[in-house]
Amino acid sequence: MSSHYDIVIIGGGMVGASLAAALKNSELKIAVIEPYPISNDESGINEKTYQPSYDARSTALSWGSRLIYEQLGLWDQLSQHVTPIQKIHVSDRGRFGATRLSAQDYNVEALGYVVPNEWIGKTLITALDSLNNIDFICPAKVEGITRTESATCIKLSKRNDATGQYEWSSQAVTAELVVIADGGRSETCQKLGIEMQTELYGQHALVTNVTTSKHHGYEAYERFTESGPMAMLPLGAADQAEGKKTDARCALVWTLPEEQVASVMAMPDTEFMVLLQGRFGYRLGKIEQVGVRHHYPLKLSQSAEQVRAGIVVVGNAAHALHPVAGQGYNLALRGVMSLAELIQRATNKGESIGSLTVLQRYIKDRYIDQDKTILFSDKITRLFGDASPGVGLLRDMGLVGLDILPGAKRLFARQAMGLGGSEAKIL
Repeated sequence: MSSHYDIVIIGGGMVGASLAAALKNSELKIAVIEPYPISNDESGINEKTYQPSYDARSTALSWGSRLIYEQLGLWDQLSQHVTPIQKIHVSDRGRFGATRLSAQDYNVEALGYVVPNEWIGKTLITALDSLNNIDFICPAKVEGITRTESATCIKLSKRNDATGQYEWSSQAVTAELVVIADGGRSETCQKLGIEMQTELYGQHALVTNVTTSKHHGYEAYERFTESGPMAMLPLGAADQAEGKKTDARCALVWTLPEEQVASVMAMPDTEFMVLLQGRFGYRLGKIEQVGVRHHYPLKLSQSAEQVRAGIVVVGNAAHALHPVAGQGYNLALRGVMSLAELIQRATNKGESIGSLTVLQRYIKDRYIDQDKTILFSDKITRLFGDASPGVGLLRDMGLVGLDILPGAKRLFARQAMGLGGSEAKIL
C-alpha cells in the first residue's frame, strides 16, 4: 500500500466503487477507504457465491444507467440478475387519473431494471479486485482530513480484528484529489465543516419484498394513496419460455406519514398484508407473502459545497432524494461518470485534478442535472402528497394529459429513463 495516491475515494459502496470502475483504465493510482471489510470469494462471482435473501434490498437502474454500465464493460455481468421494467403504470388511488409508459413505444428493451444491491456490489468488487492501480484500505475509518497547498492528508484508524474496535494509528495517506462517497450521514463532510441543506418530508419509506398471486409481467406500479405513494417494482426474471416457474415477487417502497410508521411496522404480517392489499388493490392478484419490513426517514438534502480545492462530494453525501421516482442512485451514477470524464480530460491536458478551477467545471454541469432531477422528484412528491380535492382533480387531469399528449409523455419518459439531462436518443 502506498502513502500517496492520485485519488482517494472515501466510501467503497456502489457509488464509490462505480467511480473506481470508471477510472480502471487510467494510469492514476487510486485508493478506496471503507469502514467495512471488502472481500471477494476466491472462486469469483458466480451462481454459487450469489445468495440473495428474500429480503435483499434492490435498486432501480434507469435505461441511462444501463448505458453507463455497458460503457464500463459491466453490464453483461450485471444483467445476469436484473429484472427488466418493460412497463410503468402510474395511478392515483380512488381517482380516474392514470398514465402508462411502455418500453416498446420508445424502441428500447426496458425502461429500467431492478437489481439486487448484493449483485451490484459483487459485480463491482470483482471488476476492481484484480486491478493493479487500485488499493482497498479496509476496514478503516477517516479520523482527520486536512488540506495543504498541493495535497489532502487523511489520517486513519484501523479496526482491531481481536476487539472489533477501531483504534487510532499513525497511518496517513495523501492524495491530489479526495472524493467523498460515504453516504447521506457523511462523517467526512462533518469533519470538513461541509453543511447539508436538508428539508424533512415528515415521512418514512417502508421497504420490503412481497409475493403476489399474479406475475407482475415486468410492469412497475407507482400508486399514489391518501397515506402516501407506493411503488411495486418487479423482481425475478424467470424464463417462461423454458417452462420455469414464474417468479411473482415485487419490491415494495411505501411512503408513510411519520405518525403512522410505528403502528404499521408493528402489525403482524397478516394484518399488514390486508392493509397493503386495500391500498394497492388487486392488479397483481392477492398478496400472499411479505418479507421483513424496514423503514427510514425521508428528506430532500443537498450539500452546501460539493467541490473544494482537492475535494469532491458525490452520491448521497452530495444529495439525497425522495425515492418516489427512483432517481437518486441514477443521478449519483451520472455524476460519477461526469467526474471520471473530467479527471481523464484534465490528466490528458496535464492539469491538476485537484485544482479548484478544474473541479468547478465538473460541478457547473452537475448542478444543471441535479436541479432538474431534484425538481422532478420533489414536485411529484408534493403534488401527490396533497389530499385536497382541488389538487386531486388537477392530478387526474395531469395524468390523463400525460397519457394522451405524446410530447409531454415523451419528456416524462426521458426523465424516468434517466435521459433527461443527456443527449442520448430514444426514438
